[in-house]
Amino acid sequence: MEEFYREKTKDIVLKEIETISKEMSLKPTKISFRKTKRRWGSCNYKNELSFTITLAQLPLVCIRYIIIHELAHIKYKNHKKEFYKTIERYMLDFKVQEKILKNYSPKI
Repeated sequence: MEEFYREKTKDIVLKEIETISKEMSLKPTKISFRKTKRRWGSCNYKNELSFTITLAQLPLVCIRYIIIHELAHIKYKNHKKEFYKTIERYMLDFKVQEKILKNYSPKI
């Protein structure tokens, strides 16, 4: 089951990042996938993005929100007003996606 999610997630995320990163003009230095219990994604100080292998269980619009959220961290390393304005620029209803995500868990 774990390998199924890993491959499906990788296919979806890489395809979506290709499109979304161009729209946002923000490019990660590296993209990786790992099994996590609490986080859907992360962005480190080197602008490397990491995503949990279970993203494929989510609706596509939520996956897009997570990708936009992590790409926005390339520009803003915090969750202040400008960070959320950036997210809103690319997904007007991002707060709806945040609510939907509360019904899911990154754990398999």
